[in-house]
Amino acid sequence: MNNKIRLIFLIVVFIICIGSLVKFNTFQAPLDPKIDRISEFKITKISGNGKIYFDKDPIAIDEGSPLSAGAVDIKQMQYPGPMYFKADEFTAFEFYCVGISFTVLPRSYFYYQPGSSEIYFYSGQFYWDKKVAGKKDEISVYIKKARNILTLSDAGRINIQEDSIEIWNYSSPESTSESRNLTFKDGENEQMFNLKPVQLLILKEDTPPKMFAILPLPESIDPEKKVIELNNPDDSIVRFNWKSVAGATQYVFRLYSSNLRENILVEKTTPLSWVNLDLVQFEEREFYWQVFPINIDEGNQVEGVPSKLGHVQMVGALLGKKDVQKPPEMTIKSLTVNGNLVIIKGTADANSQLQINDDQVKIDMDGEFIHYLSFKTIGPKRILFRLLSPLGIETTEERYVTIFAE
Repeated sequence: MNNKIRLIFLIVVFIICIGSLVKFNTFQAPLDPKIDRISEFKITKISGNGKIYFDKDPIAIDEGSPLSAGAVDIKQMQYPGPMYFKADEFTAFEFYCVGISFTVLPRSYFYYQPGSSEIYFYSGQFYWDKKVAGKKDEISVYIKKARNILTLSDAGRINIQEDSIEIWNYSSPESTSESRNLTFKDGENEQMFNLKPVQLLILKEDTPPKMFAILPLPESIDPEKKVIELNNPDDSIVRFNWKSVAGATQYVFRLYSSNLRENILVEKTTPLSWVNLDLVQFEEREFYWQVFPINIDEGNQVEGVPSKLGHVQMVGALLGKKDVQKPPEMTIKSLTVNGNLVIIKGTADANSQLQINDDQVKIDMDGEFIHYLSFKTIGPKRILFRLLSPLGIETTEERYVTIFAE
């Protein structure tokens, strides 16, 4: 009898253990420890030197602080009902809504309806990123009016201006997710648009809609994450690299003071797949960076999918700061004229960027460069050399050659 009771006891314990193990393996931890999964809407991050306002009544879009609205505090986890939100020109913020993270850039304005989980984007720029790719939308997104319905893809961006709407689908072309595509119903004109991965839709007043492919994100960014010890004068010079994107004619590099992109410290357009910067020129000691591939459509520059955000932090005391601020050095060793061709050889600071007339010139790791200029006509020709240091200090030099008829 005792053996039988003992056997039953062991079987029950075994079943309980198996059940606990199954429950443990199927439990899904919160996507972010800061986010309470029970709440359908929370502002999770604020960045910048201004304020975010909220009110149950519409907030004026003009400059200045709305008189009736209150300022959002990151500690506020719940809002009493339907709310309008507005970011001023200095502030960006992030909010989480039913499994989707949204980044709201400065000067953006939207409305949120709890319970039904409806969001109305009225103006500004918004990025979104689904924390669970492929998850079916549990929110309803409208642009400007209730008839303009947006079904979100896994990731993307919206830019809403007074006379235009731009919608990017940042989903990966390799994705097999059910929400890899994005749909937008233009209720004003009774049109439906289906954006596949890496596509852009542009709607402008009095202009036919445009939908076309954009370039995919630049991969293998470096530094993706880096902590810099400032012990020597050149330690603060950082080379930002990324893998070239097929079809990209140029890249837009942006350096931010936070990961919410509210403050662009540097914006450079370059045909190269790298940018050198001396970070000691800024008051900040923590930086985020991103690069956008550019292709040309009917003469206009079109931004593709941005790279992931890189992060750089500087620590320690910088020595020899005055030496870093000197103009970059350059030596023109030779200018050889051969028919209509000019062969240029020289040396320059390897960390700087060299431009000869309208051409970007590569400087090797030893500081050497060689470049060829071709002229279509004879006569005196001016050659302008511009060498820009990572700190933004420029050295210029002019030389002249004469092209003779052969």
